[in-house]
Amino acid sequence: MESNQLLKVKLIAAILYQTDEALSEVYQLLEKGFSPIDIKGSYFPFQVSDYYEPEMGPNLKRGIISFEELIHPGKLAESKLKSRELEQLLADDGNRRVNIDIGYLDIYKVVLASFKGRSNKIYMSDGIWADIVLVFEKGDFSTLNWGFPDFKSGIYNETFLAIRNRYKDQLKEIRTKGQAEE
Repeated sequence: MESNQLLKVKLIAAILYQTDEALSEVYQLLEKGFSPIDIKGSYFPFQVSDYYEPEMGPNLKRGIISFEELIHPGKLAESKLKSRELEQLLADDGNRRVNIDIGYLDIYKVVLASFKGRSNKIYMSDGIWADIVLVFEKGDFSTLNWGFPDFKSGIYNETFLAIRNRYKDQLKEIRTKGQAEE
């Protein structure tokens, strides 16, 4: 089996939206732009900040999804640029209707891409920074000091655990396929 296969990670997105119509539209665009969505987590009221309200309106919700196709982690910056294009396609008079925080999950952590640099973020390319937002230890995900308040609350952990289990199954499939080809 090609060692490159072992480097693949599970592409994820944290989606912030206001209307079901916008959510439906972003699902369609994300599947065209990346791959089929294989896990859709629950959506929760986004009450930890009013930062997005002037642009997107009140009563926002956020949830986590994952994509079927595994990617190389080095494609995270490219994926972030593509997700920004999708946000702009759905914009209304220049205001985003959805915010897509694209990232990936591997066995040990959840990483989100960002256009904002900070002391805890690693520069990738094209103005994109990588931010480790959750780590997996002792059977669950936990945040680091700089974690987002809603991530710190643990409301997405059930979804992240389901995505991690799906990812582990996919890695087993890759290993089994690789052994069968030898």
